Amino acid sequence: MKKFVLLLPLFLLLNAPVIAADKPGIAYVDVRKVLLESKMGKKNKAEIEKMIKQKETVFAKEEEKLKAMQQAFQKDQLLMTEEQKKVKQQEFQEKADAYQKMVKEAKQEVGKKDNEFTSKALGEIRGIVADIAKEMKLSLVLEASESGLLYAENGMDLTQKVIEKYEAKAK
Repeated sequence: MKKFVLLLPLFLLLNAPVIAADKPGIAYVDVRKVLLESKMGKKNKAEIEKMIKQKETVFAKEEEKLKAMQQAFQKDQLLMTEEQKKVKQQEFQEKADAYQKMVKEAKQEVGKKDNEFTSKALGEIRGIVADIAKEMKLSLVLEASESGLLYAENGMDLTQKVIEKYEAKAK
C-alpha cells in the first residue's frame, strides 16, 4: 500500500501533460457568406443575374406576342364563325403552353447553372477550410449557418481567412 501511495504522485506527474493538454481547437466558417461575398461568389452571382436578364428579355417579347394575339382575337371575334373562334383559341392556348414550358425550362437551366457554381465552389471551399484547419491545428470546423451554432467566440470565425484564400486561389 505504501508503494502505491509513493507511485501515485509519480504516475500523476508523468500523465500531467495529457491532463493539461490544450482543449481541442474548434472554429466555424459561414460558407454562405463565403459564397456571396467572395470575388468568385460575386462573379458567379453576376453571371446568373445576366442569364436571368437575357431570359427575361426573351420572355417579354413572347408575352407581347401573346398579348397582341389575344387583342387581335378580341377585336375580330365578332366577325368570326364559331369554328374560326375555336381554331384561334386553340392557337392561342398552344402558344401560351409553349411560353409556360419555355419559362419552366429557363428556371431549370438557371437553377442548374447555380447548382453547378455552388457545387464547384463548395468543393474548393472545403479544401481551403481543411488546409486552414491543418495550419491552425484545429480538431473541428463547423459550418455556422447549418450547424445549429448558437454561440462562438469571435476568434473562432475562419470565414474571412477562407474568403481571402478562396480569392487568392481564383487569381
